[in-house]
Amino acid sequence: MQILEKDYQINSVNKAINAGGNSIIALPTGGGKSICILKLCQALSDKKVVISLRNAALIPQLLNTLTSNGLSVSVVKSGYEYIAGGDVTLVMEQSFARRKYLNIECDVLLRDEYHVGCMGGVYIAMREELAPDLIIGLTATPIDRLGVYIDKSMILIEETTTKQLIDLGELAKPVYKVPSLSQEIDYSAVKMYRGDFSASGLDCILLEHCSLVAQQTVDDALSHGRKVMLFANSIKHVEALSEAFDLLGVQHEFVHSQRSGSDNDESIRRYKSNEVRLIINMSMLTIGFDDPTTDCVVLARPTKILRLYLQIIGRCLRASKGKANALILDLAQCISTHGFAEDYRDFTRKTAKSAAIMSERLSVTNIAQFVDGEFSYHESIERKLVKRKPSTIRKPPRPTLVTNKDLVDSTAKKRAASLARLNPKMEKLVSTIELVNIVYEQQDESSKMLDELDMVKLVALIGFAYSDALVDSCIKLVEDQHAHNKSIRGLLLRVSNLITAIARKDLAIA
Repeated sequence: MQILEKDYQINSVNKAINAGGNSIIALPTGGGKSICILKLCQALSDKKVVISLRNAALIPQLLNTLTSNGLSVSVVKSGYEYIAGGDVTLVMEQSFARRKYLNIECDVLLRDEYHVGCMGGVYIAMREELAPDLIIGLTATPIDRLGVYIDKSMILIEETTTKQLIDLGELAKPVYKVPSLSQEIDYSAVKMYRGDFSASGLDCILLEHCSLVAQQTVDDALSHGRKVMLFANSIKHVEALSEAFDLLGVQHEFVHSQRSGSDNDESIRRYKSNEVRLIINMSMLTIGFDDPTTDCVVLARPTKILRLYLQIIGRCLRASKGKANALILDLAQCISTHGFAEDYRDFTRKTAKSAAIMSERLSVTNIAQFVDGEFSYHESIERKLVKRKPSTIRKPPRPTLVTNKDLVDSTAKKRAASLARLNPKMEKLVSTIELVNIVYEQQDESSKMLDELDMVKLVALIGFAYSDALVDSCIKLVEDQHAHNKSIRGLLLRVSNLITAIARKDLAIA
């Protein structure tokens, strides 16, 4: 089998070998980690190379890649006969502890899907037993559950990004759809467990919506000829969704950990061979599952874990002949939480707080404008830019105060007794204030009105320092405040300051 390696793969391999220490090669899902492993083994042919895997489904795939390119492989896993002396030793990590008697020699340890269990006891014990001179990890998501860089002792090598590979045509172009169903479900009451939603708490909500999820999947994906992987929340959720699709007459397969290995293998075989176009799973197909013809993932469960989200959507991004694009159908508010496949993410963030801030910046806060329609990353960027343009707020001109008969009659009834004791100038001031109060009251702006107690204080205050000029100034002040739609509630203080200013002028006080 001829391997056509890419520049970013060769650069990643060379940098890892010459890094001067242990490193992690970060390649997007579909970026060719198997090819990098092959090239590493070929470049390190003078070393004793051990490849560690945690996912048994990856062994046949990687074994085929290595052997078809001229390398002999010794396999350490139940079901495989171990034949020592291979160019490379392929080890199932969970099988190593029971086979220490094999005394495997190791100069270089390569570990695929490095983010899985790299801080766990099984891997650490194997690493200490093998005592390699160099460790190189490979993963699409070199972060932990909180979004923090997975191993600060390892040098990060990142030669390309998901967006770059999409732009080059190496990965399928994603299109996104967020049905209104996904926006109507409230997850705020679900408790958290280890940084994510509690599975049992989610089930209380998700099990009620299985028929809607099934119908939405048919309408938006299966009826358009798409091949669909659906990601559920729990085994109960998988089985409930399976029943919902049965009721719709949709042929499908499902896998979960409580089924036998042979049953799961048969379901996967039927899906990969296109005998069915829908497979439902909980977490078994999240890592290492390779089917380039899959052109849709359905997110039927929410998650707070960025790493999990990226692994899931990566399942449909592998390029394949005749594959126009890949639909990410979000039924669980995941896009609004984590952003798009094309977003750049800084995997070197050292704290959960900084990772959370990054996630916040990538969050699609204006997701409502995309509801119920397919859209692309570039369309979302254009819409975000449009949204950022400052809007011009045009304030309607304030109506001038008009003393019509209805307002005058209303005012007269409220203050007939007090007007009898006021001279015409004071009457005009009180009338102006009350007219403004009425206008604000009609406009439901009572917060801007002068209350009755302050009206009494105002009249008393002016009475002590009465002059025609003072009252004229007060009338103008009320009219100006109203013309600018400002409150007259603070009129008492303003008039007090006005009286002080007039008194200072009269007494020639600077």
